[in-house]
Amino acid sequence: MTGLTIIPNSPVPAYRQIFDGIASGIISGRIAGGTPLPPIRTVAKELGVSVITVRSAWDALEADGLIVTRAGSGCYAAELTSFELERMRLKALEKPLRELISSAKQLGMSVDELMETVKKGCIAQ
Repeated sequence: MTGLTIIPNSPVPAYRQIFDGIASGIISGRIAGGTPLPPIRTVAKELGVSVITVRSAWDALEADGLIVTRAGSGCYAAELTSFELERMRLKALEKPLRELISSAKQLGMSVDELMETVKKGCIAQ
């Protein structure tokens, strides 16, 4: 299916976990544009959540332009241009990047120290 899992006691609501998983797949290219998504009822059953929860995720994905609904056919990953994908990648990083910068400032790190730490972290990955 989608390779999604739900963490039951997470502070992140289930619909958001579904949204994040699908959005990440589309933005990273793991889910290609035009790929059909499984029916909402199937996803709900496989994840053990309500249809309303999955519908909320699908609605949010569609509102963000990540999926499209074709009447009588189902939902599909949106076919995005490279410019749109880059814009969405940057948008997805905004909040964690702000949090990282804030944490670094609180720790008294300079910009150069933060950049070096990020480079080391990327190399270690």
